Amino acid sequence: MKKITTSLACIMLTICTFAQAPGEKCATMTQFNQRVLNNPEVQTRMDQTEALTKQWLENHPNALKKKGNNKSAASVYIPVVVHVLWNDPIENVSDAQIQSQIDILNEDFRLLNADSLDPSHPFWIYTVDSKIEFCLASVDPNGNPTDGITRTYTDVVSFTANDEEKFTASGGHDNWDPTQYLNIWVCNLDASGGTLGYAAFPSDLSANPEFDGVVIRYEAFGDIGTAGTGGFTANDLGRTATHEVGHWLNLRHIWGDEECGDDFVNDTEIAEGENYNCPSFPHRPGNLCGSGPDGEMYMNYMDYVDDYCMNMFTYDQALRMFAALNTERVGLLTSAGCDLASIVNSTMNEGNFEISPNPSNGVFTINSAQNSTITPVVYNLIGAEVKRFNGINQFPYTLDLSDLPNGIYYIKNNRSGKSTTKKIIISK
Repeated sequence: MKKITTSLACIMLTICTFAQAPGEKCATMTQFNQRVLNNPEVQTRMDQTEALTKQWLENHPNALKKKGNNKSAASVYIPVVVHVLWNDPIENVSDAQIQSQIDILNEDFRLLNADSLDPSHPFWIYTVDSKIEFCLASVDPNGNPTDGITRTYTDVVSFTANDEEKFTASGGHDNWDPTQYLNIWVCNLDASGGTLGYAAFPSDLSANPEFDGVVIRYEAFGDIGTAGTGGFTANDLGRTATHEVGHWLNLRHIWGDEECGDDFVNDTEIAEGENYNCPSFPHRPGNLCGSGPDGEMYMNYMDYVDDYCMNMFTYDQALRMFAALNTERVGLLTSAGCDLASIVNSTMNEGNFEISPNPSNGVFTINSAQNSTITPVVYNLIGAEVKRFNGINQFPYTLDLSDLPNGIYYIKNNRSGKSTTKKIIISK
């Protein structure tokens, strides 16, 4: 939530202490503040990016359609390269663990996460499918096939969230072209401050491309394998990466990194400060900053709560991410990293489908490419199959689920080893 007087977090008002605060789960702002201290032009670039973001948002108020509008924006696909840095073999996370993190990013950014808010929740109306998806890169910067993963043995026992991970010369791995890829480093971060990860903001991309990307500790990456080990059981659902990629797409912490601070979006409740663990709803209703009766939006991905308690981006946060993708990070829109002619997918692939309206009273319309044949299977929240439709090949097709009770369901279509899943909500 914006403050009446805008500010750019604590660095605009005072020089913060750059030693990592106890329990600081995300080192993004600490690291940014250190860069400002070393070079004031970093702040100037941030201010310029903020002005550019504001201008883009003013000129594109309908860039992302809200719920129930079947003319929603096409998905943006972001190619990801994961750089695994390991000293102890346990840090050399598996391909399956990496894929689990990519799946989590897609679920969280597309509002397909099984733990999303119930439609009866007061904050449900602010949740959004951001129309942003991620893939492990299939083409490297030289045009060669790749699995989107690099693996590097390092003599560094633990990294200190100061960018060493991003350079081969300091025991890490140089990033791939950051205008074309999201670089994620997975490594052993110094656990003394409890840091889970950090990210570079878009404003530094043009001047310092070598620093661009996201760093995640190996115990907080994905939801299998090493996820949750080493005392990080509260961080085993892959939400650290969701949080840090949010920063990478120019989102701020919901408390604006100061008491009652500014996160530059209008639809998050103004917060006194960061929240931890799993607060009860409503949390801090009518707080000292002037939050409403529903209190603070602690379940937002840009807070510090446990993975089990964060589950949403808001509509205005998604617009802000779209602004980043159309300004500082515009190169991603034409990247060939996912082996696509254009990263903006304007046509549906065979076997993929779209469903609308959503939520609905139980009657949905399915659309797919006219040469497709799909077999939608409907599952409830606990994964039990409740309905199956065979051989649909004429579109649009009316899917009648009005006999099912209100709630959240998933529709899955399997074809040629590939599955497509959509979350639907029945609300009569």
